Amino acid sequence: MGQHRSHGEPLRKGRISLKLTVRDSHNRNAVEYATLLLKKGKNRQFSGITDEKGSHTFLSIPKGDYELTVTSLGYKSRTIDLHARRDTTLTILLLSNDIAMQDVVVTAYESRGATSASRIDRKAMEHLQPSSFTDLVELLPGNVSKDPSMGSANLIKLREAGGTGPSDYDVTSFGTSFVIDGVPLNNDANMQYISNSWETGRNTTGKGIDMRSISTDDIAKVEIVRGIPSVEYGDLTSGLVNIERKKGGNDLEARFKADMQSQLFYVGKGIELTDKQFTLNTGIDYLDSKIDPRNNRENFKRVTGSIRAEKRWTNDHWRWTFNSNLNYRGTFENDKNDPDLTPSGAIDSYESSNNALSLAGTLSLNNRKKGFFRSLSLTASASGSWDNIHQEKTVVPSKLSVVPTATQPGVHDAEILPSTYLASLDVNGNPFNAFVKAIATFNYNYRNWFNIIKVGGDWRMNKNYGEGQLYDMRRPISIDMTTRPRPFNDIPAEHNLAFFIEEASKLRLGKHRIDITAGLRSASLSNLDNRYVLDGKIYLDPRVNAKWALPRIGERKPLSIELSGGVGWHTKMPDISKLYPDLFYYDLIQLNFFSNENPAVNRMNVRTFVDDLTNYNLKAARNMKWEVRADFSIDDHRLLVTYFREKMTSGFRQGKSYTRYIYNRYSTEGLDPSTMTGPPDLADLTFTPDTILKVQSVHTNGSRILKEGVEFQYSSKRFPIIRTRLTVNGAWFRTTYNNSQPVYKRPSVVIDGRQIRYIGLYNEDDGYIRESFNTNFTFDTDIPRLKLGFSTSIQCMWFTSSQSMWESGVPIAYVNMEGELLPYTDAERNDMILQHLVEPHYENNFKKRTIPIDANINIKVTKKICRDKIALALYVNRLVSYHPDYTLFGNTIRRTSNPYFGMEINFRL
Repeated sequence: MGQHRSHGEPLRKGRISLKLTVRDSHNRNAVEYATLLLKKGKNRQFSGITDEKGSHTFLSIPKGDYELTVTSLGYKSRTIDLHARRDTTLTILLLSNDIAMQDVVVTAYESRGATSASRIDRKAMEHLQPSSFTDLVELLPGNVSKDPSMGSANLIKLREAGGTGPSDYDVTSFGTSFVIDGVPLNNDANMQYISNSWETGRNTTGKGIDMRSISTDDIAKVEIVRGIPSVEYGDLTSGLVNIERKKGGNDLEARFKADMQSQLFYVGKGIELTDKQFTLNTGIDYLDSKIDPRNNRENFKRVTGSIRAEKRWTNDHWRWTFNSNLNYRGTFENDKNDPDLTPSGAIDSYESSNNALSLAGTLSLNNRKKGFFRSLSLTASASGSWDNIHQEKTVVPSKLSVVPTATQPGVHDAEILPSTYLASLDVNGNPFNAFVKAIATFNYNYRNWFNIIKVGGDWRMNKNYGEGQLYDMRRPISIDMTTRPRPFNDIPAEHNLAFFIEEASKLRLGKHRIDITAGLRSASLSNLDNRYVLDGKIYLDPRVNAKWALPRIGERKPLSIELSGGVGWHTKMPDISKLYPDLFYYDLIQLNFFSNENPAVNRMNVRTFVDDLTNYNLKAARNMKWEVRADFSIDDHRLLVTYFREKMTSGFRQGKSYTRYIYNRYSTEGLDPSTMTGPPDLADLTFTPDTILKVQSVHTNGSRILKEGVEFQYSSKRFPIIRTRLTVNGAWFRTTYNNSQPVYKRPSVVIDGRQIRYIGLYNEDDGYIRESFNTNFTFDTDIPRLKLGFSTSIQCMWFTSSQSMWESGVPIAYVNMEGELLPYTDAERNDMILQHLVEPHYENNFKKRTIPIDANINIKVTKKICRDKIALALYVNRLVSYHPDYTLFGNTIRRTSNPYFGMEINFRL
C-alpha cells in the first residue's frame, strides 16, 4: 500500500531524511493533520503531523528499522514496518471508516472463486463467540444456531436436510476433509469403539472428525468448500474444511468464556521479528463442559496447545519459507451413574481419553522473477494418539449364557456366567498417521491467456499400534459379545498414494473474463492382500470449475454478473476398521446338564464357530457433484444463488450376510444326577443334528445418498447513517437416503417356542427422504466511535419434513435350512411358516411428516474498552422464539424452547 522512492546519498553519515505523504485510499486526496509516530526500538521515537498537503518530513533521523503508526480522525489507523537505509519518500494510504466498515464482516461470506465456498475470518469468529468448531457451521447456508451438544460426537453435515441420521449414512461426515495449515486431520486408524449403550453418539470410528476437539481461538480464517475443490485435495466425498491458523503479530491474547454448560480459557502469544523475517505463535486452550449442569458425573473436557514458527530467507531471485508446528489435542469424557440411586447399588461408568501429538513442517521455494517455474513446496507431518476407553459395569444376565473364552473353532466345555458380576473393559488405541505432500506450480502466458499448472502428489500412512480391547473373557462387559480381545498392532498399515495435475486458465476476451480450472487426481491403496479388489486399483477423479465474468453494466454504479459452474468426482477410501473387521465368534450350546443337588455332574458343552467377516469386495466410496451459480454485485450489494446435485451410490454401511451353522443337540433324557459320579460323556448321549441360519453385519458399499438443493446469500452494503449491514442466507435441501443393495433379515416371529429359522432377502430397506427450507436474516451494526458491535439474527426454519420410502415387506427370495437361496413366490406366501417372512407395514409409516415454522431471534454484542485492549461480549440465542403447535396424524404436538446465553471477556495486550 506504500510506494518507495530512494534518491541521493544521506546528508550526513548515518543520518537520513524521510518524507511521508498520507492519502485517502479511495480518492487519493491528501489527509491533513494525520498523526505520525516513528518508533526505533523501545526507547527512541519521533512524531509529526501532516500539513494541508498531507505531507511531513522527518529530517536527519538515524537510518535503521522503524515501526510507523499513522492515525487520523475518520480513518482506520495503520502500522507498517520501515527499513530506512537512505533518504526515502513514502506514500501511505489510509482507509476511511465508512469504507472500513464495509470490510467488517461478522458472518460467513461467499468466495469469489468458481466453486461454492464459505469463508469465515477472525472478526466473524470473535463476534460468534464459539466454544468449538461446531459453532462455526451455523454460518453456512441452510444451517441455524444450536445449543452445544458436548455429550456426543459433533460430526459435520454439508448440504444435508434434517441434521443427524442413522450411522449407515455417516459417510457424509467421514468424507469431509479437515485440513489445518496444509495438513489433513486423519482418524482412519481410529478403532476406539465398544458395542453397548455408553458408546451411543460417542463413537467416531469410520465417522469423521469430531468437531468438539477443534478449538477456534488460534484460527485466523476458515474456508469451507461445499462445491468442487481443487484436485490438490483428495480422500474426500462431501467437502473440504481448510483452516489457516494465526501467524505473526506481537499481541498477548487471553479469552475467558462461560455459558450455561461450559467454561473456556485461552491464552496465546505472538512474536514477530520483522528484520529477521521470523514469527512465532503459541496458544493453549481449556474447555470444561457439563452436559447437564445439575449432574457433575457426566462431562467433557478439552485441552489443546500449539507452537507454530515461520522463517523466511529472500534474495533477488528466490524466497525460501519454512513453517513448522507442534500440536497437542486432548479430549476427556466421563459418564458415571450414581450407585446410591440404584436399587442394587449397580455400577455403570464410562471414561474416555484421547491424547494426540502432531509435528508438521512445510518447506517452500518461490521464484520472485517472472518465469515458467513459480514455486515448489514439500510438506511432511506425523501424528500419534494415545487413546483409552475404560468401562466398568455391573452385569446381570437376563438369560443362561456361557463364558465366551474359546478363541478357536470346535467343541469344548464351558462355564455358565454368574447371575451378577462386575465387569471392566479397556480399549487401548495408538493410531499413527504420516503424511507427505509435494507440489510444484508453473506459469505460462500468451497474450490475454494466463495459465498456472499445478503438479504434485501425496502419501498417507495409517496404522494403529494399540493393544486393542483388554478384558477378562470370563467376565465380559456384555453377554452378547461376539468378539474376542484383538491387538490393534496386528492389523497391517494402510498406505494411500495419490497424484494430481491441474491447470488454472484465465482468458480475457474484450470485457469478458473466463476462468477455467481443470484437473485430474489418481488415488490407490497399497499394502493390501491380493484378495481385496482395492489392491492396486486406481481411482481417477476428474474435476472442472469454470467462471464467466460478463462485462459490467452501467457507469456510475456498474452491475457485475458472474456465472459459474463445476462438476467432478470425489473418492474416499475405507478406513482400517472397515478393511479389517473383528472376527465373529458364535457359541452354540450343545449340552446343558445342571444339578443343584450334585454339582459334580454339571456339564455345559458348546460348539464355537469363528467367521471372518472381511468384505474383500469392498470398494472406495464415490460421489459425483455438479453445481451452477449466479453472482450479482452492485454498489457493495451482492446476491448469489447456487443450485447443486450430488449422487453417491457406494457409501459405506453395515450390510447383512448370512451363515449356516450345524451343531448337535444332545439329549439328557434318562440321566439321574443322584446316581452319577461325574459329568455325562457325550459319546454315551444321543443327539439330534440341528441347523441355524445367522444374519451377520458386514461392511458394504450399499449406502445411496442423493443431495439436491438451492443455496442463496444476499449481503447489503453497510449503510453509513445506521452503520448496519443486512445479510440474508438460507437454503432448500432435499436429501434421499436408502440402501442400494438387498438385505437379509430373519423375522422375530416365534412358532412353537422357537424363532422362525428361515431368512428373507428384501429389496427395499431403510429408505427415507428429508427436506428443509430456511432463511436467516442478520442485521449487524458496527460503530467504531463507540467501539461497539452488535447483531440481531432472525433464523427461520420454514419447514422440515421426513418421509420413509415405500417398502412392500415382501422378500424377493429366501434362504432355506440347506443354505440355498430360493425365489419367494405366491406359494411361499401361502405357506404356514414362510408367510411370516412378509414384514407387516402400515400406511402411516410412509406418510410425509412435516414440521412447520420454527423461528428464533438471537443477539450478539461486543464492546471494546481500554484502547481496544479489552473486549466484552455476550450472546443470547432464542431470546424470542416462535414455534406454533401443529397436528400430526391427529395428534397435537406442542413445542417449547428456552433461551441459551453466554458471555466472555477478551484481552489483547
